[in-house]
Amino acid sequence: MHDSVAPSKEMPRQSVIWITGAAIFALALTLAFVLLTRVDSFIGTDDYYHSRIAAQIVEQGSLRLNFPWLPMTILSNDQFVDHHLLYHLYVAPFMAIGGITGAKLAQSIVFGSIAVAFWSLLRTVKVRHAWLWSVGIVAVSAPFLYRMLMIRTQGTAVLLLLITLNILFQRRYLWLILLAFAFTWLYNGFVLLPAIVGLYALAAWITERRILWRPVMYAFAGVALGLVINPYFPQNMAFIIDHLGEKVDIGSNVRVGNEWYPYTTGELMENSLGALLALAAGILAGSFRKSARDHIETTVLLVALLTLYMVFRSRRFIEYYPIFALLFCAVAWGRSPVSWRNVLPDWMPSSVYRRAYPLIIALPIGVLSLFTVGQVHDDIQHVTDFDYMRGASVWLMENTEPGEMVFQTDWDDFTRLFFHNTHNTYLVGLDPTYLQVANPVLWNQWVAITQGLVDRPSVLIQEMFDAKYVVSDNNHEAFSQDAESDPAMQLVYQDEYSLIWLIHEASP
Repeated sequence: MHDSVAPSKEMPRQSVIWITGAAIFALALTLAFVLLTRVDSFIGTDDYYHSRIAAQIVEQGSLRLNFPWLPMTILSNDQFVDHHLLYHLYVAPFMAIGGITGAKLAQSIVFGSIAVAFWSLLRTVKVRHAWLWSVGIVAVSAPFLYRMLMIRTQGTAVLLLLITLNILFQRRYLWLILLAFAFTWLYNGFVLLPAIVGLYALAAWITERRILWRPVMYAFAGVALGLVINPYFPQNMAFIIDHLGEKVDIGSNVRVGNEWYPYTTGELMENSLGALLALAAGILAGSFRKSARDHIETTVLLVALLTLYMVFRSRRFIEYYPIFALLFCAVAWGRSPVSWRNVLPDWMPSSVYRRAYPLIIALPIGVLSLFTVGQVHDDIQHVTDFDYMRGASVWLMENTEPGEMVFQTDWDDFTRLFFHNTHNTYLVGLDPTYLQVANPVLWNQWVAITQGLVDRPSVLIQEMFDAKYVVSDNNHEAFSQDAESDPAMQLVYQDEYSLIWLIHEASP
């Protein structure tokens, strides 16, 4: 009799779990897609590059791409490494079928998966009202939410790290080989995964005096396999050194993208208050209970502190800290009823406590969610117009030979030019250090020319860069003045965003 009843009770419970997971995924996906489709353009500069590279995988039909577009940098065709290969493989069919809208859908699916993975992880460690805590991922930080919507690999990296923690807490360590392999193909910051596995092992030693060597070994084995079993091996090894080496010293004389520089304290308080409050609340949880932190809670605390340190080093790591701060808060408060019970007065009955628990969570999450989503929505409305560099790209395609070198006055314009125009090749892009590392002499000359420090820029542009077309935005006034006074440079195209000069000759 009992055998016949048990399945009927279990089935509704499993159905509720599946329905809850599906609802979380659908709501997160819908929110992301609605925000992204509020504008015709992408919301980030790098989105243009990643989408175009994904399309190139389909067009070339190969995992190892021919990449002729930055021949003077460390991404010249014989040195090129697609260090976000797995992400580009994922986006490729979406981009091929749906173009920009398809790429936005692909990233919306990633965001929906992040929400489900977060919820599933909370369920694994038995956090009560896991679905409610999961809403917090849209509350903790506006930059975090914004960057999770960008067509970039970091959202997928967050997803894989959440899955990694879930696997660790379930002690399914062998899966770490596959995850670390995938993470290495996904992201050149692959060291983050074994670092988190190392923190898991450290937490086991701190709380239980156990030495866990297997998960660490499996994680490093997966990374090693991902580096060696790679379409770009062995160039990928040299690229890691060249790319990350220049970022170690942020104070170098090469001005890299703003994301490599840290936030001020005021900026962090303003745009990520929820994440800071979550970390503080999680730390305070220990004051309301008698038991010490266990292995799980210590692990997520260490991960939150690591990612907070990363944010202090560089604002780009705002992609990690907020969600792990929220995870720590949820684990610290959601697993132990003693903690929440001790917050309330002794005279308050347990029924009030049961009602107060979700309310105390929902109130700050609800308020911060409205503020954060509203701020991200407003930020998206002010992204650079899709037509930026589009007109210049079309003119270059129609008036230049295939593979013709284009001299840019801003390295950051490459992604737009490349998205709209794969007909030409370009001087510098993605990262200014790519040219600086490849050829310091050319880099120094490029800086001098673009800053208006050269009287006859046409001479050096032709002789040193072998280019006769120059494209610029409207912000390089010093260069524009030099170009206007240079008799060898003729303005052949101009719109509200850009200018193109043709160099007829470069007389000494």
